[in-house]
Formats: sequence, C-alpha cells, structure tokens
Amino acid sequence: MKSLQDRPDPQRPSSWWIVLAGVCAAVSLAAAVAAFVIQRDATRPVGEGIVFVNDSSVAENLIVGAGDVPKGVRMARNFLGIEAVSVVDETGRVMASTSQTLLGSLISNELLVSAATTGRFSALAGAVDAEIHLDGVPTWPVNSVLYQVISPLDKMDGSILLHYDITSLLERRAGPGELQPETLGLFGIALLFLLISALVLVARGRAARRYQSLVRESDLLRGYSERLEEVNTDLALARDAAEDALALAEEKIRIRSEFVLMINHELRTPLTSVVTGAELIRATQLSESEKQSLLESMVNDGNRLVEIIDQILAVARIENWGLSKELTEVGLADFCDAIGAVFDHDPGDSQVIPRVHTDQTAMKLVVGSLIDNARIHGAKNVEVRCSTTSRVTPELEVGRHPDHPVYVVVSDDGPGIDSAFLPRIFEKFEKSSFSSGTGLGLYMARMVIEALEGSVAVSSSSTGTTFQIAIPSSPIMTPAGAKS
Repeated sequence: MKSLQDRPDPQRPSSWWIVLAGVCAAVSLAAAVAAFVIQRDATRPVGEGIVFVNDSSVAENLIVGAGDVPKGVRMARNFLGIEAVSVVDETGRVMASTSQTLLGSLISNELLVSAATTGRFSALAGAVDAEIHLDGVPTWPVNSVLYQVISPLDKMDGSILLHYDITSLLERRAGPGELQPETLGLFGIALLFLLISALVLVARGRAARRYQSLVRESDLLRGYSERLEEVNTDLALARDAAEDALALAEEKIRIRSEFVLMINHELRTPLTSVVTGAELIRATQLSESEKQSLLESMVNDGNRLVEIIDQILAVARIENWGLSKELTEVGLADFCDAIGAVFDHDPGDSQVIPRVHTDQTAMKLVVGSLIDNARIHGAKNVEVRCSTTSRVTPELEVGRHPDHPVYVVVSDDGPGIDSAFLPRIFEKFEKSSFSSGTGLGLYMARMVIEALEGSVAVSSSSTGTTFQIAIPSSPIMTPAGAKS
C-alpha cells in the first residue's frame, strides 16, 4: 500500500486556458472593430470617398482579370450595381463603357480630365456630357447630374470612370442609427467570442481555486503522513529498544543462571574435598603420610576457594568503585622483572628504552590472571615477555591502544580458542562450555587494562593462544641498554 507521500501532486491548470481566452478575446475585439468600421462606412456621408475607392479597386480587378476591357467594364457594372462603368485614356476620352453613347466622348469637366491626366483620384457631382443608357434604355439625358468618380488604373493605361445616380446612392446609404446586417453579424460574433473568453477565464479560475484547494489538502495529508511516519519510526525504535532490553534481560538471566551453576560447581567441588578430608582425618585411623596427603589436598582446595572468592570480590569492587591504582614510573627492564616477564631486548640495540608509567601491582594481577586462564584451559607451557615492538597480529582488541606503547605478551601452547567464542572472551561470566573457572578472569583483566589506559589483544590458533597487553610508556627516556 502506497503511503500518503507517494500520492501524485494535483495537476496545475494548463496555461493553454489563458492562451485560449486570449485568442477568443482577440477574435472578439477584431470582430467588434470590423463591425464598427463597416457601420461607419455604411453611414459615411456621400462626399466621403472611401466607398468609391473600394468600388474602383473592385472594378479594376475585374477589368484586368477579364483580359478584355469591354467585357471587364460590363462585369464591373453588374457586380457593383451602379449606373455606368467606363475606361478613359489620359486625355479624358472614353475608350470602353457600359453605355454605348459614352464611347468616344470626351469628358469636358476639367477636374476629371486633370485627374485622368495626372493619375490622381477625383470625385464630384456634376452634369454628364452625353446621354447614358441603362441596360440599353436612355435613362440620363445630357446635363443630368450624376456622382462621377475617376480613379487611375495601376495595372494598365487609363482610368476608371464610375457613374452613380445621386438619388439611388443616397437611398443605398444607411441612415443614422440604422445597423447594417454585416454589423449585426460581426457584433454577434464579437459577443460570442467574448462570452467564450469569459467562460474560459471563469473555468480557469475555478480550476485554479480547485488546484489550490487540492494543494492545501495534499500538503495537509503530506504533513499527516510525515507525522505518521515519525510515529511509526518512534514505535519501531521503541520496539527495537524493547527487543534489545528483552534480549539483554534474557542474556543477564542466562548469565546469572550460568554463574549460579558455575559457583555451585566451582565452590562445591573444593569445599566438598575440604569437608570430606576433615571428616576422614577425624573419623579414620590414618597413617601420617595419608594425613599429610589429605591435608595438602585440603589446603590446595581451600586456596582455590580463596582465589575464587577473591576474584569475585575484586570484580565487584572494580565495577562499583573503580580500580584503585597507584601509577609509578619505572624502567622497562625493572618492570619486566617485577611481573616475571623476559625483557625481549638486544643489548647492542641503539634504540632508547622507554620508562613505563603504570601500576605494577595491577599488572601483576592481570598477568597472573592470564597465566591461570591458560593453564585452566590446558596449556602446559606459558611464556611472558616484554618488548617495545608488537609481534602479534590481533584477531580481537579491547581498550584504547596507546600512542607510544610497550607490550607485555603472554603466550601458551594450549588448544586455542574457538573462533565462535573468541568475540565474547572478555565479557563477564563468559567461558567455553567445556572449561572450568568462573568466567571472570579475562573480564577483570580487561577492566584493569582499560583503567590503566591501555589495550589487550588476542590471537589464537590450534597450536596456542597469545595475549598482548599494550600500556603507555613515559616520555622519559634512558640511554640504550641502561636500567633505571
């Protein structure tokens, strides 16, 4: 199941909404402008010439496109629906016309002739010089007043002459306030696209508000999810801590049970020997040699009881009050003699010999504990050496290795330590299942060495075990080979 944090974020409204609204607004504006222009042109007074310019442009395109001037003027007249369309040369003479009476006639109006000559646009209301027929019927006699427009032809020689009946022209114009159909259509289009633009903006606004609401909801859910995950993490940590505490409690119960069994065995065996020997001496007639043998056995077992009790009390004392140490400076050779170790040094070596800064009594206790441990576990030969150089590659090391150490090495020829048991040898009450002892010797050695700011390392194989103690040396040096 996905967590709340894995849910996708809400989709932000697309910017295409804004683009669409802008396009619709632009179309609406364009339609409104076009409607305004058409309505303005439709209501423009007759004397304003933009309508006539447009008509002349349409007529020119039709005449040029037809390829035949007479045919073109007829097409233009029919398309524009005006009275007459003619083409005149630069002198004002009519070259082609929809009214046959105008062919070959010369325009006498100086303004129109000047416009044809100079190629300029001109328009006026004036009398015609020739009769004009409309669809073959004489309609406007000479001197009839028509609105006349002349415009130069850009794509051919000559000019276009357009004739408008003023009365009809006025009737074709829209009056003030009268809307043209095109204007209404374009205004309708403008309103439609404006409405679409407004609807798009409203929809976009609603989508944006919905998006903000979803974002707030998503942030709220994400916050709840984060807090829930923190609670789950805390619960997992608490569960792990509880499991660790349970495992530790079970381990302590196991250790206490084993300690009780060990104490029962280790104390009962020598104590039974002492009690049994005393009863035999008291109740049995024994020879002096037999008595002497029993007494020696009782003394040995009694000493064993004293050692076990002293070891237990020493561990309890160190755990509760710490090691009562008395640090002194002593030469390395004298220190080795004091703890019963061989000083591993070549007299001809030019290297200076450091002085040791430690508690010799505590070191004797540690070395003795290591020797006893080796013999308990089956070693026949145990060797103790001092050196300024490490010659052991440790498999396990506890404590803090000093910066300038000297080394005490205790090695034996015993059967070695099981690799599975090796990581636990310095723990309290830990011992291999087949060995005797209290399981406190190495634990006490570790506590003493750590109190002396040193370390103890171990390396073991099937041919023997080596413990290497590293203790700090004093910065005071003596010449090579000299004892201090």
